[in-house]
Amino acid sequence: MLNFDYLNEVTGGDREFIAELLSDFLSLVPGLLVQMEQAVQAGDAAALQHAAHTLKGSARSIGAESFAASALTLEQMGRSAQLEKAPDALQQLLQQWEQLRHYLHTQLRSAA
Repeated sequence: MLNFDYLNEVTGGDREFIAELLSDFLSLVPGLLVQMEQAVQAGDAAALQHAAHTLKGSARSIGAESFAASALTLEQMGRSAQLEKAPDALQQLLQQWEQLRHYLHTQLRSAA
């Protein structure tokens, strides 16, 4: 779920820094997902693009490449204002989030 080679490279292998990045990510994502849900429900392509772009960058920063790719899909839907498939793509992202969230909590507990 995470590219630990990348994460270790950007953090210099500093376990405390890794834990801080993962904790920050876990705190940030729920709010972005709410923004994305609201944007999809309202048909607000610009808001979807913005929130998905932020989520994509945050996911890439911790090496969550698959999650970032799903966020990119939604970002592109927002950019092109083609929101017909956005509810399904968002549902897929939310499912991925549940798996990633559980995985990250497990990683943080084992690092403590």
